[in-house]
Amino acid sequence: MSDRRLSTSNSRTINKNTNNLKMEPDMAKLLISDKALTVIFILLICLINGALIVTQVRKPMFYQSVKLMVIISLAIGDIFFALFPLVVQARLLFEADPTFMTCRLSTNTTTYMSFLIHFVYGIGLVVLAAEVFLRNRIQSIHDNRYKIVTAVAASSVPWILGLIIILPLCMSNVDYENYCINSQSLESMFGVSVFLPVSLSIVVSIVLSCVHLPTSQQGQTINTNQQPIVVSQQTVTQQGNLTQYPPQDYAPGNVHYNPLNSNPYPQNAVSYPYPADQQVMNQSSAVNINLNQGVNTIQVTRMNQRAEGQRLFLISIIFGLMVVPIAAVTLRAADIIWLVLMVKIVVTKFVYWLMVARSCLTPLIMIGYSNL
Repeated sequence: MSDRRLSTSNSRTINKNTNNLKMEPDMAKLLISDKALTVIFILLICLINGALIVTQVRKPMFYQSVKLMVIISLAIGDIFFALFPLVVQARLLFEADPTFMTCRLSTNTTTYMSFLIHFVYGIGLVVLAAEVFLRNRIQSIHDNRYKIVTAVAASSVPWILGLIIILPLCMSNVDYENYCINSQSLESMFGVSVFLPVSLSIVVSIVLSCVHLPTSQQGQTINTNQQPIVVSQQTVTQQGNLTQYPPQDYAPGNVHYNPLNSNPYPQNAVSYPYPADQQVMNQSSAVNINLNQGVNTIQVTRMNQRAEGQRLFLISIIFGLMVVPIAAVTLRAADIIWLVLMVKIVVTKFVYWLMVARSCLTPLIMIGYSNL
């Protein structure tokens, strides 16, 4: 009887050891997958963000638009993310000699990859939301040089704040001589560089989608007695049943148009009716033309702020879902008990590559929303 119990316990031990061997990670295959993913993401990030930059640069007077310049700035940051930290990682994976990875190089790549790029992207989304909110609430600027300076300054705000806040926070407490240890707490670094900008971008986009304050143009009325009225680059809505506009060169019979005549249109001229509620669509605000006893009134309404706020909200949510997990796992790494080593490796590599994939997905969404 004791021999049976002993054989049963031995078989259970053998089965347990066999299962543990099956769950042991194959380091060679993991190395191959890391190499392949690194090269793939370097190429994808450069191609997608390059396409995003091209779509914005092809728009007329892009250097005078705050929105376009901020998007270009964020795309350049993602390209630098591929060409600096990921290229360093690829060299570390492909080269047999890792001695090139000094403490300063490791600190620089980690600071940019894990902290600076997320802070810059989150603050960039906040700047985009502020641009949408202020676009129709300030008077239009006609000075082209002032527009260029404003666009460049707005696109530089995330980077200036990142250089002032993130770099000293993440690099000032590193012991470069002994063990390359950063004495700064991870809670403060991730809190300022990841959780704060993600929360700000989401909250600001929600406010932009839900809160509608009156614009400076709303309620503005322009009166004119000239006829006909020509309105360009705006949305035109004609109200009323029929509006008669004979063409300027029309002259029935032998009557010709005389520019010196105070009444250039003859009384027996045939009228050309325009159908009611005829609309010409464009991107910006709406202009309503009402004809009342020969006096034309132009009513300017605000742009569609809610739609742009919803698009920014979608990008902010995706941004948060892709960068917050790696910050949370890194902060709680000491508290998490991994029963199986393979599970730990799978989870950590998944959240890492999810963070890297953000530099592909959010620019791809921006390309889809070309009017963001």
